[in-house]
Amino acid sequence: MVKINDRHEFPPTIDLGDFLSEDADRSQPWTYVLHGVLVHSGDLHSGHYFGLLRPTIEDVWYRFDDDRVVPVAPGEVFEEYYGGDLAVPGARGRPAVKRFTNAYMLVYIREALRDDVLGGEAPVPAHLLRRVQEDRAEEERRQREREELATTVPVKVVSDAQFSRHQAFDLSYFDQRQPADNALFVERMPRDMPLRAFIAHYAARTGQAPDSFRLWIMVGRVNKTVRCEAPLVGATMDLTLAQVLENRMPRWTELRLYCEPRTATSPADFLENKPSSRLSMVHAKFFDTALYQMRGVGSLYVQADQHVRDIIPELRALAGLSPQTPITLYEEVKPALVEEMNTALTFQSAEIQSGDIICFQITDADALRVPAFFDEVQHRISVRFVPRTPRADEEYGSTGSTPEPAPLVLTASSKTPYDQVAQWLAERVDMHDPLKLRFYTVSPTGQPRQAVRRTPTAALADMLPNAMFIQPALNSEGLQEFTVMYERLEVDIVQIESMRSIRVTYVGRTMRDETVLDVLVPKAGSVKALMEATYAKVDQLLRAQRGADVQPLSLRYYEVGCHRITNILTGDELMSSICTTGLTEIVAELCTSDMLPTSAIDTDSSRHVEVFHFYRGLTHAHSLPFMFAILPNEVWSDT
Repeated sequence: MVKINDRHEFPPTIDLGDFLSEDADRSQPWTYVLHGVLVHSGDLHSGHYFGLLRPTIEDVWYRFDDDRVVPVAPGEVFEEYYGGDLAVPGARGRPAVKRFTNAYMLVYIREALRDDVLGGEAPVPAHLLRRVQEDRAEEERRQREREELATTVPVKVVSDAQFSRHQAFDLSYFDQRQPADNALFVERMPRDMPLRAFIAHYAARTGQAPDSFRLWIMVGRVNKTVRCEAPLVGATMDLTLAQVLENRMPRWTELRLYCEPRTATSPADFLENKPSSRLSMVHAKFFDTALYQMRGVGSLYVQADQHVRDIIPELRALAGLSPQTPITLYEEVKPALVEEMNTALTFQSAEIQSGDIICFQITDADALRVPAFFDEVQHRISVRFVPRTPRADEEYGSTGSTPEPAPLVLTASSKTPYDQVAQWLAERVDMHDPLKLRFYTVSPTGQPRQAVRRTPTAALADMLPNAMFIQPALNSEGLQEFTVMYERLEVDIVQIESMRSIRVTYVGRTMRDETVLDVLVPKAGSVKALMEATYAKVDQLLRAQRGADVQPLSLRYYEVGCHRITNILTGDELMSSICTTGLTEIVAELCTSDMLPTSAIDTDSSRHVEVFHFYRGLTHAHSLPFMFAILPNEVWSDT
């Protein structure tokens, strides 16, 4: 099939009187006037549609193109969309430019009845009125939002309540990854609001006294972390929120703060002065290996010349451990780097500063370590496994007689090995052999793409679509959500991967009788195995269509490339020699009684000719070719 773009002129009026029957009513003329042209731009496989309409008897035309309506000149309606080649003025000797935009449907109105058809005002459909109202309301909302963006700034505050439940890097997430059940304080505040006024507002919203905490400005470091830098005290309290943001992080569009609670050990000038340059506030996280859980346990102040080992008793107390419990300390350096700390160093030698985070766990050689936990968290995703419905022509797939289970959700690292994922799913779909499961990546439209190969290094990440083609959504836990399709197999995946899937197009008695078949055959073998498997599939297909009354088949096989026959197959060829590129395919053509036996194709080539389709030139071939039998003494007019 091909789209024909030849030039075809159409008139502004047509008179159908000459085509009427003798007893037709001729009291009024049968002249019709063009009022609509539907246009297609593109080729057979893709393109765009729009319409040209003349809504009144006036010769005024409009182009309706998606949500745009613009007036067009009457001359454009005709000449621009006749199709054909476009001659370029002044380009003597150069080939004309091909046009792929042309009319494909015309709408004429009988001139004698135009007033009845176009006259009066038709009522506007209710759904269109609703749509206009919704569009206006949406535009008003966007206008208010634009005005709000110009006069306000988002303020996000993380407190120890969110820090204690944060399972990932830093103190918290400040984007959509933050779980809904551990939400931060987030409000848009006036840009000219003094910091002192915001503190009072925040205290009232969170049920605290204004002097029971102080806020720290959080900044982005070059190592891609977000950490506390300095408390906002003293004269800083008189700055506006916009000034605070522009002074520290002018490129950010939001103000990020940490709420430090006042404790019994806090200095008297807690709200007036910053800590000395030799004193740093660090945050502490405890990794509970028994619960497989990381939790923030608070913050503490350390001196620059103090040894790292000196804070071990305080860390034990924060985590509720006994005084003799051995612990190992780690520093969160950056998202991909968590290092074990040398407790013999001073904090100055260890390059610890305010805002840094120290993680610790009970020392256990057999337990999972903090770096491995963070690696798992960094790659943790949520995957929905949904059953794939196989096509009827596929081999080794599910018969579909057993109802498929509901989607199953796996939360795991994208580095989880393939076999571990298959075992997890097999246990939940009541399958004893996980090797009889096959996985497919899923396209953005929700369709299965390619089967995932099982290799020694294959992992859950190999089942996911390419990040270039999809933007995954986030679930309520802030994890990226993906969908993977699975299929139950009658034969295990190891055996199938030693096979080769060949797509064969079966052509029946006419070129319209086409069926695409996926045939699995051994990779190491001859084409004869492909022929036998295809024969069995075609026989099964025809018996399903016609019942048991199916005569023995005679099929002719050939390889097609670029819509031309490239190789007539005999069965002796090796499988490795066919379909070596993505540009060729196999065709199985039904030989009817008026054709010679398949075995005679090569030996008596004079009795058969190749027939292929082309458009305008031999280099523009399309559709499937076929072999045409020339019978003895056949008259050309009978062919």
